[in-house]
Amino acid sequence: MDFSQLMALSSGHVEARIVQSAVELKIFDALESHSRSASAIGSQLQLNEPALELILNALAAMKLLDKRGEEFFLTEIAYKHLRRSSAHYVGGMIGFDAMLWKAWEKLPEAIRTGQPTRPPNMYQADTGETEVFITAMDFLVKARGDGAVLAGAIDWSHVATLLDVGSGPATYPITLCQRFPELRATIVDLPGTLKITERFITDAKLSERIALYPADYRSDPIPGKFDAILLSNIIHGEKFACNGALIGKLAANLNPGGRLIVKDPILDDSRTAPPVGAIFSLLMLLTTDGGRCYSFAEIASWMTQAGLSGVERIDLPAPLTSSLVIGRH
Repeated sequence: MDFSQLMALSSGHVEARIVQSAVELKIFDALESHSRSASAIGSQLQLNEPALELILNALAAMKLLDKRGEEFFLTEIAYKHLRRSSAHYVGGMIGFDAMLWKAWEKLPEAIRTGQPTRPPNMYQADTGETEVFITAMDFLVKARGDGAVLAGAIDWSHVATLLDVGSGPATYPITLCQRFPELRATIVDLPGTLKITERFITDAKLSERIALYPADYRSDPIPGKFDAILLSNIIHGEKFACNGALIGKLAANLNPGGRLIVKDPILDDSRTAPPVGAIFSLLMLLTTDGGRCYSFAEIASWMTQAGLSGVERIDLPAPLTSSLVIGRH
């Protein structure tokens, strides 16, 4: 690392706020169909023209816009991911990151105390926050293509019943049910989340194949037997002991030969790589009660103690930042 890279790390919040603000102000949407000047955009969006020109120039410097003369254009990446009308729009996730701004501001406090800087309630106390959180997860997974990757990463041909624990927007069950017509899924999640989940399932016309079961997976019993159980982006929100107990409980819900599938950023034994997992663990410090990212050895130990065997790891391709850890009943 050199001095310039160090300074870029120190000021990384600046670029983040520029992108978050541009999404919030709908600047990329104003350029969806054709190039425009700062004056034209400012008139449409009711923004101060001199100030707008500053952020437009910054976005061009960051390669999210092109500038020719006084006209601004969307670059390829902005056209694909930053227009609200795009099937690959990731602005919902960018908005969620913006919502966490105050939590990150208090990181020194969290390091001093070891306590989260916002209530560790999975964004359930405020319906607006619940909506932002759940829809952000859907935007991210769809924009990155996680569902299709998961569908192709393992053999689903013998899976008739799937349990998705903490599914959020049901992106994975929806994708898998669309890909595999014989599959039926059950989702366990908190009641506030399931109100939003139901909308996604209804829109996908899969209400007859995806059942919703309101429960707290930490403490409530989960009925039924399943050929596969999915824990996607769940374990990093929980303490070590809680994850061991959860996997032990869920093992009893597997049919003989069934698989428990963990999808999460998986750390190496040093817990410093990959960087995305090491850094993400700090967000868990800020927002959960003791969560962090875990290593393959740690996850395998929970599965082995739960009586699962043949534990294996499957690394998923970029731009995904997670891997699968699979244990068999």
